[in-house]
This record gives sequence, C-alpha cells and structure tokens, in this order.
Amino acid sequence: MDSAFIKRLENCQTLPSLPVVAMRVIEEAKKNTSDSMLIADILEKDPALASKIVALSNSAANMPRTPIVTVRDAITRVGLEMTMTLALSFSFAKAMHNSNLNSMDHEVFWRRCLLSAVICRTIAQQLKLEKPERFFLAGLIQDIGMLAINELESDRYGVIYHSASSHNELTLFEKAEFKTTHPEAGAWLLQHWGMPEFYVELIKESHGTCTAKSTAEEKCIYFSGRFAELWDHDKRHELMSELINQSTLCKLFKAEEINQLVDRVTAQLPTMNQIFETNISTEFTSGSLIEEAKQLLVERNLALLQQLTQAQTEVAEAKAQQKSLQDQLKKDILTGVYNRAYIENISDKAFEKVKSANVPLSVMFLDIDHFKQVNDRYGHHAGDLALKLFARILMQVTGKKSYVGRYGGEEFVVIMPGLTSDVALTLANRIREMLKGNPVKVSDNVRLTINASIGIATQMPDASNPFISSEALLDAADKTMYKAKNTGRDKALVFQSA
Repeated sequence: MDSAFIKRLENCQTLPSLPVVAMRVIEEAKKNTSDSMLIADILEKDPALASKIVALSNSAANMPRTPIVTVRDAITRVGLEMTMTLALSFSFAKAMHNSNLNSMDHEVFWRRCLLSAVICRTIAQQLKLEKPERFFLAGLIQDIGMLAINELESDRYGVIYHSASSHNELTLFEKAEFKTTHPEAGAWLLQHWGMPEFYVELIKESHGTCTAKSTAEEKCIYFSGRFAELWDHDKRHELMSELINQSTLCKLFKAEEINQLVDRVTAQLPTMNQIFETNISTEFTSGSLIEEAKQLLVERNLALLQQLTQAQTEVAEAKAQQKSLQDQLKKDILTGVYNRAYIENISDKAFEKVKSANVPLSVMFLDIDHFKQVNDRYGHHAGDLALKLFARILMQVTGKKSYVGRYGGEEFVVIMPGLTSDVALTLANRIREMLKGNPVKVSDNVRLTINASIGIATQMPDASNPFISSEALLDAADKTMYKAKNTGRDKALVFQSA
C-alpha cells in the first residue's frame, strides 16, 4: 500500500467510524475468555442493535422451532462468539449504510455488500467451514475500503467508480490513480479499528487471484464478491459462464453446486431485506441461467477449439513451408539432387562418421561426356533434359543410402558411406549401362544417348596411406574422373594411390 496514502488516511478526521458498542465488542473479541453476561449487557444497551442481533441469530440458526427472542437467548443458542460476530456485522452495516458516498451509487454499493455477506456465509456452509458467521462479516466488509478512498478523493473516485465496467476493473483504476486499492485501504481501516487479524488478511487478499491451491477461506471471499455481481449484471448468462469456468479452475463448485448455492442465497434474501431494510431482488432463476451459461461455455470452447485447430493448421503449414524452403536451400533447382554446398557438407560429416565407425567411404565423381555439344546442337532445353535424366538414373542406381549432388554444370558427385571401391565400380558401370538404355527424348524424332566419365576414390579403414580429409577424397575422385575422360571417355576408373 502506498505510504503517502496511508499518511492521508491517518490524518483524515471524517473516515467511517464504528459505534462505541461495536468498539467494546471488538475489545472483548480479542480476549481469550469473554464474559457472556457482560457482552449481553453491552449489546442490550442499544435496543435497535439488540433486535437486529436477535433477527440475525434466528437467520443464522435457520429459523429454529422455538424463536430466539433476547440477546441472552442468542448467546445460549448460537454461542457467544457467533453473537459477537453478528453484533459486529450489524454495527458495520450501520456504519457503512450511513456513510456519505458522495458520487458513488449508494444503492448498488449497499446491495453488493449484503449480497457478498450472504454468499460468503453460504459458500462457507457448503464447504462445511467452521464458524460460517465470520464469513458473513468478512463478505459484508470486503469493500469497506471504497468508503475510505471516497472520503479522501470523492471527485476523482467518483469518476473512476462510474468509468469502471466491472468491480475488477475498478481495482485496476484505483491502483493506477491512487497507487492503492480499496481492499488494501479496507485492511488498513480494519487494523486501525483493532479487528482480528483473520478479517484484516482476508479482506486484504479478497480481490487477488484465485487458483486451485488457494485456501477454502480465500475462495469464499474471492467468489462472494464475484457472485454478488450477478444481481446487477446486464448480461448475467455471460458472467455466470465466466463464474462456472473460474469455479472449475479453482476446484470450488461444479455447475450443479453453483445452482444450489444461488438458490440457497436467493432463499435468504427476503429475511435479509427485512433485517437490513433493503430491497434486493429475489426473482432470480438460477437453473435456466446456468443452462444458458453452460451453452455459452460450449460455444466459446468450440470457437476456441476452432481457433486452436486453425492455429495448429497454420503452424503445420508454416513448418511445412519452412521445411520446403530448407529443402530448396539444399537442392539443385533443375535436377532435384543436392547442390554443391550441401553435398560438400554431407561429405564432411560422412568422412568423420565412417572414420569413427571403422567402415569404408566411397566417392564417385561423374561428368557427362560432350555435354557442350548437346547444348550447342540441340539447345539448352535438351541439355536440361539430359541433366534431369542423368540425376534420376544416379539416384535410382545408387539407392537411398547414398547422397547424390550436382557439383556444377554437368558434373555430379555421389557420396556412398559403407561401400568399397569394388561395389562403387559395379554401380558406376550400371549407371553407364542405364544411360545407354535410356536415351534423352529431345523431340518426337530425336533421341539422344549420353555417356559419362566416372572417377571413384575410397577411404578404407585399414589403408596404409589414408586420405586426410573429405576434400582430399573428393579431389582424388575428381582427378580420376579426368583420367577416365582423357583416356577415351565413357568409362569408370578407381583411384590408385602412388
């Protein structure tokens, strides 16, 4: 809480105050043992307060068969501690009701206080918490800090009070405007009056966040204020939908239990209206409202699911597009085999891998014979067809465990992990045979047979003079390919070390 705001609260002479009777009850409540007769005497000196305590006691005792008619009866029937709590509840109610709210809406504020009180007690009863009347008082005074802030800054507070679209938004506006929220101001006020720590801490955290790990007491106060908004909300089914969802996430109540809660609260309102002289609407059908809210939840979840599906589709498409782009960066556009940069990268990795695995690695360097003449005589389209056919035959013959790449122009490289030079030579001659049996179809009347010169170099694990790098291995295959070309073309040779 902002220290400057605390100073202003301490110096304010017009803050809400409690009657002397209530202050004496608070003092007695702090004692480990209180004298029931003394408490009865204190309360009976205020006849209006005593009659309200009797009425509240009958309400708390669920309207017993033999009515409670005196404060002493109340102490005997519902207990001293509950009687003192009821006394404080009415004392606070009177102080809050009589406060000058200036530009705030008195009726809405007061209705919310009473609804929060009844709801908080009813939630506590459904959760079977001890001393549920404590929660009636906690719910009643959870917004008392609004009175304190309003007393200090009535004009400014009136603006944000009427500007806020929800109670939660009001606390955000308070923090932005005053660096303090009304739950913080309320906790300070209760501490200033000497109220038990139970109420101070509960009110301070009443507008925070609620999770499945929150205590049952925290859930009581948190949801009491939110359920109270149902009676003044323009779109009840939307708010109920949010409450069902929040309640599920916080592991509080299921929809059927919320229905029971609202019905039990509604049933108490006629008595509350009579005791506190208010006019809260009791025409509230929770069943149909919850069904509408559940339908809205289904529709929202469906919409979210559709959005999620769409998002997942877009992510999958983006990943596919990214993979496609990555593949394009690896591949030669014309032939579809790997490009030079990527085949050299593969060669480096394969060289290191087979070295550690103690297996051979063969590299095949290929060059299409007289390719320039193909382009000059039949055009570049024929040359492109020849390159595509050549690449397709290389992939077909060498298989999936080998890597085919276009090194540049009409030169190609095949990386063959695990293959000896004998196997590589057999594959090279099969490539030559396939080329002879599959001429390039330049046009309906023109078929063009292409040949290739092939050089092979192999790194053997037990070689006496091994290659020192993948570059050296590729260079050996390249030189052997040129040797094949210079000794007649259309042949495959294996590198022989000097």
